[in-house]
Amino acid sequence: MIPWNRHVPSWGSTGTTWGILLRSVQLTISIASFLLIIIRPDFYYYTSFRFLWIVMCFIITWNGLLLAWEAIFHCFFRQPLLQIEVLMIVMLDWVLSLLSLAAGSASASVVGQLLSRKELCRHNFCVYCQVSAGLALLNWFLILVSAMFNIRTLK
Repeated sequence: MIPWNRHVPSWGSTGTTWGILLRSVQLTISIASFLLIIIRPDFYYYTSFRFLWIVMCFIITWNGLLLAWEAIFHCFFRQPLLQIEVLMIVMLDWVLSLLSLAAGSASASVVGQLLSRKELCRHNFCVYCQVSAGLALLNWFLILVSAMFNIRTLK
């Protein structure tokens, strides 16, 4: 049976002030990771960095759209979400968290290999990529926390 009834928002779930704050932090971290990876034109030569770039584009788009939707619809009009909408948000959060984990891990392993050969890490390229991979892993954790808060509200 599809849950069509309204959910009761709890702390940190979608549609609450803490939920909007959590999405804002996720959006900020993904933008920082995105900018750190594209600041160096050398990133395009490595597949894992391109994968990180694409995943951060997805996460920025998802968090930006969801944040705008939450801010406009749920904070101004005070309409609670349907449980099917929360379920959709949880599923997309799970998918994006797995993509962020994969991209962060792949980028971190490539940076580890690049650090073993110092001639490939010129002009702080590896430092930017390390920080970007770390931010992707932090983003994975925050998206997972957001999904857990939203799962709590489902009945």
